[in-house]
Amino acid sequence: MKNYLHQCQQVGLILTSSFALLNSGAVNANILVPPSPFKGLNGINFDAAGQLYVGSVAEQTLYNIDINTGQSQTFIGSPQGQGDDFIFTSTGEMLYTATISGEVRKFDPTTQTVSTIVSNLPGVNPIIQKDDGRVFVAQSLTTQGNGLYEIDPTGVQAPRFISNNPGFLNSFDFGPDGLLYSPIQFGGAIVKIDVDTGNTLPVASGLLSPTSAKFNSLGELFALDTAAGQVVKVDTNTGQTEVIVSLTPGLDTMAFSSSDLLYVTHTIDSSVYEINTNTKEVRNVIEGSGLTLPNGIAAFDNQLYVADTYSYRIINTDTGAIEQTIPYFAGQPQFPINTSVNNDHILASSWFDGSVQRLDRNTSSVLNTYGDFVAPFDAIELADGTILVADCGLGQVTHILNEQGDNRQAAASNLFCPTGLAVIDANHVLVTEFLANRLSIINLLTGEVEIIATDLSQPEGVAYHSNGIAVVAETGSQSLRAIDVNTGKSEILAANLPIGLTGVAGGPPPYSMTGVTLLDDTIYLAGDLDNSIRTFELSPNMFQSVPEKSSPWSLLALGIVGLGLTLKSRIWKS
Repeated sequence: MKNYLHQCQQVGLILTSSFALLNSGAVNANILVPPSPFKGLNGINFDAAGQLYVGSVAEQTLYNIDINTGQSQTFIGSPQGQGDDFIFTSTGEMLYTATISGEVRKFDPTTQTVSTIVSNLPGVNPIIQKDDGRVFVAQSLTTQGNGLYEIDPTGVQAPRFISNNPGFLNSFDFGPDGLLYSPIQFGGAIVKIDVDTGNTLPVASGLLSPTSAKFNSLGELFALDTAAGQVVKVDTNTGQTEVIVSLTPGLDTMAFSSSDLLYVTHTIDSSVYEINTNTKEVRNVIEGSGLTLPNGIAAFDNQLYVADTYSYRIINTDTGAIEQTIPYFAGQPQFPINTSVNNDHILASSWFDGSVQRLDRNTSSVLNTYGDFVAPFDAIELADGTILVADCGLGQVTHILNEQGDNRQAAASNLFCPTGLAVIDANHVLVTEFLANRLSIINLLTGEVEIIATDLSQPEGVAYHSNGIAVVAETGSQSLRAIDVNTGKSEILAANLPIGLTGVAGGPPPYSMTGVTLLDDTIYLAGDLDNSIRTFELSPNMFQSVPEKSSPWSLLALGIVGLGLTLKSRIWKS
């Protein structure tokens, strides 16, 4: 009996070990940074009934908000709800700007349908209606124009161009004098514009980066300074400004309620504030937490650097705590979608404005800006100080050979939306191709591209382990895959991951950038669906743990055969 029980235990051990081999690639996920509910909050306004609405451009969703409880409900979901700024007409229609798509859209409350009334207006952002019913919009945050237009709310007539103003107009309002008061976001000023003639006059200056200007019912003008994180009152006669409240950088848009309480959105933290401009009391309607929309990530010196769309975050790799938030208002409009880091520099990539920037890692100041890219999704600095840029739109990995950026050459061409980069050594880098569904190695000396793995599913971020393992985020299958770069063998490490945010029509194929990085044997993965960061432990010898030509099923069969021989031997001996 004792021998029988011992033999049963052996059976269990062998079967357990064999089935463990069947699942040898799977690893458990740990949540380092928990999910958060919003992907940045932008436009804000009230309808005639006093219902508050906010928009998230990145999430392409419009919400209505209970101002007492902070509870939110989706009003127009993705992808139609891409509202940066919006107004309500006297008939209850909502007109809103879809800035990424370059459209002005209309929601009809009777039919519950959305239609496009203006298209082909890149970067269209602020929208306002004058008392006489005329509607005006302007472009901002794009190098493709910064014009002010009058549009037809029915969409029949083409927009009427009024003027161009330097520095980009943003969320604006008509004053009691019938003039349009607007912030000049990158000019640090407030101006007033005659929409019939286009004549522009200064109102106030000395702000850092104003993004919104609104009047209350008394005809008093207030503005948001996003870089300073302040709400200021502006004297329209003298231009003097008074700080009403100081919050944190990242304020976006504001709206007054019927009782003249001011409601303000905070893009970086996805917050909504209620401010009494008389008493200066502040109440959190929605209190932001966690990340906004994490894209590319990089690990360095036990810290995680996250391109969080509207800012950089530095995260403690042990606790997941956000140790530092660096708002991004430097140099030019740019929404960082990827980041890489070394001892001296941070590199930032942005397909939104087609640029790459190099920052000082210690001060976060911009050292260089490299433009003229189509859709750069990743950039890495090599040991010699030169930079590689994966340009999805150009189908090329570009090598920037000097600090000024005017000496460039193609490291590899004819690629199908190169997206992620990872250094193997001084002469070889990995590149993922989103549209070709493959991983390749670029030889920087010869320009040769060696395909390592095919049949991937929309690969984006890639990281490299010194044991010859590439870790790839596959957004099409929402999985994390390990690939032996020497043999091409691969294993799925984890599946059903919150990655693969849907993009916008007419935009680059990958909307966000699913970042993956390595610190020692720990994998860090950004979840763009739920704004989380997860970690996984990589087995560095995972591809050497079993004979090269042995499948898990054959190992199971060998185990059973071995068990049979053991039992037979014991029977003969007994």
